[in-house]
Amino acid sequence: MMLKHDTRNFTATTTTEGLGPEDFEEAGIRLAARHFGAKDIIFAPGDPDDRLYFSFEGTVRLYKTYGYYKEATTALLKEGSVFGKLGLVQGRGQDDFAEAVTDVRVAGVHKDTLAEAMKRDPEFALKLFASFSERLRQSDKVIESLLHREVSARLTTLLLSLGERFGEANGVGTLLGVRLTHQDLANMVASTREAVSKVMSEFQREGAIEVENRKIVLRPGLMKTL
Repeated sequence: MMLKHDTRNFTATTTTEGLGPEDFEEAGIRLAARHFGAKDIIFAPGDPDDRLYFSFEGTVRLYKTYGYYKEATTALLKEGSVFGKLGLVQGRGQDDFAEAVTDVRVAGVHKDTLAEAMKRDPEFALKLFASFSERLRQSDKVIESLLHREVSARLTTLLLSLGERFGEANGVGTLLGVRLTHQDLANMVASTREAVSKVMSEFQREGAIEVENRKIVLRPGLMKTL
């Protein structure tokens, strides 16, 4: 794993959701950046869960393995997200893999440090719990997408959810700001790459999606596929 450390303080930039570097500064917590390249593993099951991780740049994927080394993606996180084993009590270790999808900038903060900051600063505590809630909401979205029996319905639910979080209007529809392969999508909906490829081709023929520079564009007709 290629890991670069950056001990400089974070600049106070505002993230699009969750906690930003300025919130930690105001709470008296000094952050040191860690840079991970795409495909680097940030932590794996069994690694210590004595800290929470905060993403301030890039996209992070959480996933589990099962069966014959198959992967199931449990969350796709953007900047401003909190990840790691949620809660402020150390347990038996991490449950998931955390992988950098793009170049990311991540800070790990010891849970004891967070607990002390929450005692001193109730406003910081509220923001931290709000980040927890957002992370749990994303897990609920994953579960919701798996409730449908048909791959097409699961895939539509997933794409619409990703559109809410990673989408940008481009005049044609909603452009997903992160590149996802059919295998990536299959890992998120508990299916196979072949099945997902077949459904995505159907969506393209129906005009529900387009592919632009290897990124997916969601068209208004996607809602009709549910």
